Amino acid sequence: MSQGIIIQGPTNYCEEVIKCYENIPNVVFSTWEGEPEENIQLIKSKGIEVIQTPKPSISGPFNISLQALSTFNGIQYLKNKGVTEVLKIRNDLKPNNIKLLLDILKGKSLSFLAICKPNVRPMYYELVYIHNSFDFPVDLFLYGTVENLEKCFNFQIEENLNVPPEALIAYNYFTNTGLDFRLDYNTFIKNGISFFMNDCLKNNIQVEWLKTGYELVKWHSDTKNYNY
Repeated sequence: MSQGIIIQGPTNYCEEVIKCYENIPNVVFSTWEGEPEENIQLIKSKGIEVIQTPKPSISGPFNISLQALSTFNGIQYLKNKGVTEVLKIRNDLKPNNIKLLLDILKGKSLSFLAICKPNVRPMYYELVYIHNSFDFPVDLFLYGTVENLEKCFNFQIEENLNVPPEALIAYNYFTNTGLDFRLDYNTFIKNGISFFMNDCLKNNIQVEWLKTGYELVKWHSDTKNYNY
């Protein structure tokens, strides 16, 4: 078993973020063509590989096609290096202890931080059935085997759908695995999908979201809004 990390997204926070991954093997920054060359060289100077992908013509809802394509290319890169399990994390997140986080996640086949508790925060969209509230898993960072993450991210959206990207990631995993799609905690657990919130809380794992200033573990630990 070999672990790897995909930092996915633009390079605008790279100077702060890459400090978290010093001396960690199998880290790749999967971003886009046209990113500032000084950022690319800074990332490479820290021993982190960089993949630059042409942007798709249709970005999809909340840029999901961008996320899916750059993540999938990162998965393929790590797979070719012999990596078997991958942490996918946004470009603007700063975990306080990446080594401990990897130890916690080791061996999980597909795992999210938490999943939205249904019927709490109203939202309407259609995907297989009608959804009337936030009900999808947290996708800011997630972990799984190479094969399972391929099932999550091997897709592109050819039109601007009004569907949350988190729901599309879960939908593609369920359909590519031959499972009946439903977004709720019990269905995830029944199908071998786990949640690592409690592991983070027990081990004082904190993840700063630079874009917003939020600490993500604490934010998503609110049991009024999330199950885990």
